[in-house]
Amino acid sequence: MSRVFMNEWKRAINAGAVIAVIGVMFCICFDSWNDLVSAMQSGNSVWCVYYFTSNSAFGGMCRKYILPVFATLPFAASFCEERKSRAVAYIVSREGMLRYGAVKYIVNILMGGLVVAFGTVLLILFLRTRFPMTSDYYETSVADTADLFHKWLVVHSPVRYCMIETALGFMRGMIWAGVSMFVSLYLTDRLVITMFPFFGSYVIVRISQMLSIDDKLRLDQILIGRTVIKDSGHTVMIAAIVSGVLVFLMGCVFTRKMARGLKDGMFYESK
Repeated sequence: MSRVFMNEWKRAINAGAVIAVIGVMFCICFDSWNDLVSAMQSGNSVWCVYYFTSNSAFGGMCRKYILPVFATLPFAASFCEERKSRAVAYIVSREGMLRYGAVKYIVNILMGGLVVAFGTVLLILFLRTRFPMTSDYYETSVADTADLFHKWLVVHSPVRYCMIETALGFMRGMIWAGVSMFVSLYLTDRLVITMFPFFGSYVIVRISQMLSIDDKLRLDQILIGRTVIKDSGHTVMIAAIVSGVLVFLMGCVFTRKMARGLKDGMFYESK
């Protein structure tokens, strides 16, 4: 298993991973691009790192819809590519059906999560070289641990705030990378597989709005850092449990369906 994992992991560390990390950074930046440019030029102390991250979580189109796409770039379409190159039969003959599917899925979700996590960390570190973590405005306006956007935490424990933003990004990246690879069982177009998180995010938002689902019940709102349930610690714990269960169940179904498709021979021919 470890040998298979290392081989797949080496394939996942590619130029797409580097592009994806940079893309994640720019997605969060673009949600406040004019303000960021103005802040860079003026150097006014009113600007802070928390402003850009919370503003992106509040109404950021790039962070909500485009950022998940970058989680799929390194490896989500690898099964699709192997189907098209007709390399599936050779790989399965060496690795076994279940091992092949399970390892591919695990590597994919880990890489998707790490891409978003690294992009988030690097952006915060970059902004921190020019701006303070928070400003007097947020320090005087913070009320309690139930405030939105983890405001209480960024004021009282900036390091833990960075860790929470990173953890939430990792979970979000895992989920969307897993979803895209699951879609590759039925589709063979790399562009559609890569862009699926964009359409998926839009559908989730629209359905949630039509059903008037409370933000505290929406995993998508929690994972972009917008919603805080009781306090930041409880929020991350809940998000980790729900995300873990979702990713695990999706992985089980993915592995079983892939093994069944390989056994039936439906994946040996490109469509």
